[in-house]
Amino acid sequence: MINPGKSFETDFIKSVPDTWFKYRLNDSGGAWQGGDKARFTPSNICDFIVYNGKLWLLELKSHKGTSIPFTCIREKQVIGLLEAYKKGTQAGYIFNFRDTKETFYINANLINSFMLTAERKSIPLLWIKEVGTLIPQTKKISHFKYDLDFMGGI
Repeated sequence: MINPGKSFETDFIKSVPDTWFKYRLNDSGGAWQGGDKARFTPSNICDFIVYNGKLWLLELKSHKGTSIPFTCIREKQVIGLLEAYKKGTQAGYIFNFRDTKETFYINANLINSFMLTAERKSIPLLWIKEVGTLIPQTKKISHFKYDLDFMGGI
């Protein structure tokens, strides 16, 4: 059975229109083994690069429950995406909540601010609903198609 997170990533990238540039950054082989079996294990700041007249750096997270634990977001991702955001790139996170069947985009700056000021160790769905952009999704038998109009292609 395919990992639900990988299934989400596959469905998401298939939702990107063919007229947009899209690129999936490779996971390192060492990441699958906890990173201790390889001498060099590169880690990326995001999962996908999308260009539709704007450059998007996107980290995708699929999670059960109604919050995203801070432990699911690597420090390198927070720092790298925030740096890209500050330089004008559309950099952020796509959070998929499998239990509620909802998906949201949130820019890197908002996530960084929340993590720095929160008195908790997770990002609650209620906060994400308040500040994020809901991404409409349609279930097609066993997979989803995501409406990426929020990215505003040219």
